[in-house]
Amino acid sequence: MIFGARVHIRKPDAGQWRQAFPDGLGASAFSSPGFQRAILDTEPSGWVQRAVSVDGSDLWLPVLGRRDRVGRWELRVLPVAYDVMPVQRARLSQVELDTWIDALCTPRISHFIWWLPPWHTDGLRIEPRRHLGGGLTVGSHRTYVIRLDGTADEHLERNVSTTMRRYVRRNDKAGVTVVAKPDGAQIDAYFGVYQQSFHDNGWVGEMFPRRFLDAAARTLGRGGELAVVLHEGQVVGGGILMFDRDALHYFQGAIDRGVKDINPHVALYTYALRCAEARGIRHVNLGGVNDGNEGLMRFKTSWGAEATSATMLTFTSGARYTWAAVRERLPSGRLARLLGGGSR
Repeated sequence: MIFGARVHIRKPDAGQWRQAFPDGLGASAFSSPGFQRAILDTEPSGWVQRAVSVDGSDLWLPVLGRRDRVGRWELRVLPVAYDVMPVQRARLSQVELDTWIDALCTPRISHFIWWLPPWHTDGLRIEPRRHLGGGLTVGSHRTYVIRLDGTADEHLERNVSTTMRRYVRRNDKAGVTVVAKPDGAQIDAYFGVYQQSFHDNGWVGEMFPRRFLDAAARTLGRGGELAVVLHEGQVVGGGILMFDRDALHYFQGAIDRGVKDINPHVALYTYALRCAEARGIRHVNLGGVNDGNEGLMRFKTSWGAEATSATMLTFTSGARYTWAAVRERLPSGRLARLLGGGSR
């Protein structure tokens, strides 16, 4: 924005960042320093860790950034479509959100997409903007969220399909377990399952390297963990669970589809519900579903998850925004005269 609050893009204050996440747990799961360091390590060279802040606010947002040849910033929050919010406080007031949005509509930022989780934006008004320096378009994507109003067992009994409950009992009878702190051999085995799933299912994006799983298992503290599913001593699945004060996020999971007599995904979801109950968390975010994947959508809804709209903010700048903003601000006759086509 040309006038008003100014956006600042700086190196993050490491000490302040750690203080906001004692033992790895803070206001926004994916904004933790441990996770952001791990995700940056998987990105191509050229991207650097930065903190975005605006005048009039003591909050700052962790992003990845890189500059183009004229010095403008392209910014990213990672992971895509998940909960990356200011490190000090995830819930913004209407005034704060408006200030942030206006400041981010600046020619200094060429492109930036920011996803706002529904439990942090309920009741807020978010509208498209167009300024002289840049513009905002408002979209949405669907994520599947379980609202845990009682215990995990109560949710299983009331809200989970009879088929899934039968699979839970079958897992219990077969001795399926979930390990929250896997050893090196178990991480190796899970990485093999993950690689196979990635290729067999044609997942989009880049595959995480083995070191990312190590970071998830060893460095996130109470803010996250790598959980692996065991059956008869063998790793048959696993996933990364992320935690903050408001939600548990099922971030990434893979199973050995060659296993037929048990259900590793069911074991992971059951484990996630029990973790949420133990921490007093009300929202279990199962993530989105790729277009056309009706089977995964049915699986998530069979656990009582509801398709929930999350806001997607896209900030862009360039000549077309400046031109459109000028056209909006000038009376049509004056615009014609400026272009040389009007009478004097």
